Amino acid sequence: MKKLKKLVFLLINLILFWFSQLIPKNKNLWVFGAWFGQKYSDNPKAFFEYINQQQTHIHAIWISKDSRVVEHVRSLGFNAYEEKSILGIWYQLRAGYVFVCQSLHDDVYAPCIGKNTKVVNLWHGLPLKKIMYDTFDTKSIQKNIIGKLFDVLSPYEKHRNDYLLATSAETQMTLSKAFRIPKSRTIITGFPRNDVFLKPLIKSKSATYKCIYMPTFRGGIGAECDLFAQYGFDVPLIDAKLKANNVELVLRMHPVNKPPVYLIEKIKKSNNITLDSSADIFDSIADYDCMITDYSGGYFDFLLSGRPILFAPFDLEKYKQEERDLYYHYEKVTLKPYAYTWMELVENIITVSQNQFPEEYQESYKALQRLFHEPIGGNAKSFSGNLYEKLMRL
Repeated sequence: MKKLKKLVFLLINLILFWFSQLIPKNKNLWVFGAWFGQKYSDNPKAFFEYINQQQTHIHAIWISKDSRVVEHVRSLGFNAYEEKSILGIWYQLRAGYVFVCQSLHDDVYAPCIGKNTKVVNLWHGLPLKKIMYDTFDTKSIQKNIIGKLFDVLSPYEKHRNDYLLATSAETQMTLSKAFRIPKSRTIITGFPRNDVFLKPLIKSKSATYKCIYMPTFRGGIGAECDLFAQYGFDVPLIDAKLKANNVELVLRMHPVNKPPVYLIEKIKKSNNITLDSSADIFDSIADYDCMITDYSGGYFDFLLSGRPILFAPFDLEKYKQEERDLYYHYEKVTLKPYAYTWMELVENIITVSQNQFPEEYQESYKALQRLFHEPIGGNAKSFSGNLYEKLMRL
């Protein structure tokens, strides 16, 4: 019975997909979606807001699978619809462009997106660890007749990207290979979400030195991630040292991981350690004085701030063996000194908060900026504007 229902559903989607090929497209109608249709965040959000505010001749529509997200976007004064609502389907059928940060079939209702609609994958970060086809097993999976039939009936599930974003010649080469897209269609524009770093950091004299800890994705979606107890994360002791040095530490786990329950309870009792679980970290990332990570590509974004980045590869060898290979030798694209325990990390935090890092650190930092980010070109004043101008030329 379940297979029969799935088959009927696939047939409906297939009819919708072929119908989408017949519907004329409106080049000034653009639809946006992000993070499996469950969030209003990341590069699609930043570019969507830029279009609404700066390019008002474009009819921009946010598409979501979650009614709460739709309500939130509407409360901001923008147009938003559920992916399978009547108007949501209509706008997706008519769209000239669709913008996503995961994939077409994850972020919007893929059967509605015809072949004449341009798919622009804004992605969600520069990779340190290997992604997409660089991690997929190249061996074909043998399927039975039912499996093959389902593949035939769901052509919209295949990965499809007409354009992809990069931030420099270096990242263009990496991303085009990972997505198997020609470099000519991997356009160097910078990420729209990084427009936040173009504004100066304004702090009061009495403000604390704010650090954010952002470890990379581990395990599967919803997996509990403990990088704390086994590496000496003594909440009362660390909290006291941070308070004595006027430092605030914010822990931000990867969106698909969650911190251990015991840790949450202990942090509730601390003064200078907090947890961040906001929908979009780029709403506040530019407010931090320092970023800490292990292997998260988020530090590539933070390079644009010019502020300190600390590395805490607690489990480097284990991570390489059990998780994914890295694109680069870790030591060549990160900054020393490393911390292998939480107490070492706290000492490094205190050092940077007092501006005591050596000149060698600054030189290495600038070299990474040049490697991973190119200046905004043309008449654009933002990464979003740069993307818009290049899309218009294309």
